[in-house]
Amino acid sequence: MLPPSVRDELGQDHLCFFIRKLGARLELSSFEAAYSQEGGELYAPELMLSVWLYAYALGSTSARRVARRLVEDLAFRYLAAGERVDNWALSAFRRRHGRGVNDVFTQVLETARELGLAKLGRVAIDSTRIQAQACRDRVDTEQKLRNERVKLRRQVRRWQQACDNDDQEAGGLQLAIAAAEQRLGEMPRRLEKLRKSGLKKLSRTDEAARFLRTGGGFVLGRVNTI
Repeated sequence: MLPPSVRDELGQDHLCFFIRKLGARLELSSFEAAYSQEGGELYAPELMLSVWLYAYALGSTSARRVARRLVEDLAFRYLAAGERVDNWALSAFRRRHGRGVNDVFTQVLETARELGLAKLGRVAIDSTRIQAQACRDRVDTEQKLRNERVKLRRQVRRWQQACDNDDQEAGGLQLAIAAAEQRLGEMPRRLEKLRKSGLKKLSRTDEAARFLRTGGGFVLGRVNTI
């Protein structure tokens, strides 16, 4: 009769529990001093810090993506204590405490290194745009997926009617119908993957590829890292 435990779902060693434990020990007086008794309701600095520290640890820096994951991701929901913080509040907190958040994040990384839980290194980015091995035609958007789904359904209906009217072509059309229905079955998965990515466009051949601006226009590629 008891609700499921977050630790049972995620495992005892999940990163979110480490972040939560450290968040409870942080000195937050400088964050709290930035607010007065006047004004509307605010989220606790400990809650906001825990959410942003976990997001940074996962490489997620977009407030919109974090806000979405506070609804969909169990670890984020745990750190936010079930609060659905919107992207405006997340962005406002980071702007207001930008230096403090960075300092705290550095302290968390140093603590993790001392405990043998992480390694610190250096990543150099030379910002060179490299064209990805991806086709522009195999890029999903929500509107494109909806249009493709409508088109496939119409084709399936036409082929089914043709099968009923011409038994000689029924065999070949049945194969085409099966292939179209298979593509229709993949639509929900592709749409869900697009929404979880937080992007408006997602390449099916290289999910890490992005449309990058170059001197000759936009290319589907990556930023070179060393």
